[in-house]
Amino acid sequence: MPQLRFDHVALLVHDLDESVEKWRAILGVLDPEQAAEVVYGEGEENGERMRWATFVKPGGTSIQLFAPAGEGFLEKVLAKRGEMVHHLAFLSSDVDETVDELRERGFPILQEEQTGPDTYPWLRWNFVPNSWSGGVLIEVAQRYQVSDGRWAPVPGDPQ
Repeated sequence: MPQLRFDHVALLVHDLDESVEKWRAILGVLDPEQAAEVVYGEGEENGERMRWATFVKPGGTSIQLFAPAGEGFLEKVLAKRGEMVHHLAFLSSDVDETVDELRERGFPILQEEQTGPDTYPWLRWNFVPNSWSGGVLIEVAQRYQVSDGRWAPVPGDPQ
């Protein structure tokens, strides 16, 4: 049985750098511990380039901001819906087994196969569609840890 936990709330934003500074200021007042560490990343998934920044809270829930890094579907979503809560993320020690269980129990799954960013080949994810879950995507992703300011695989998890 995979180990699972709620990990982060992800916000789709127009300008990542501006949003990071706003959130750093907000968290500096509301949760200074959360404001202390921001992990940056970027990558391409299914032809979509994106950048992200995650406010990491050890033992707690992270806040992730991400923005398109070029023209594509995310730009269209932003133009149509504006900045928004994009997904709630749950991490699994075995994302394939967790997605299979969701399918077996009748949950719709957005993608036929798990995908992930080209910059982290071990990191894969899939989604329960927002049409099923009240307007927000539910992400199920492979667990990761923060090591030297970067996301890294959890030792012992399937890669």
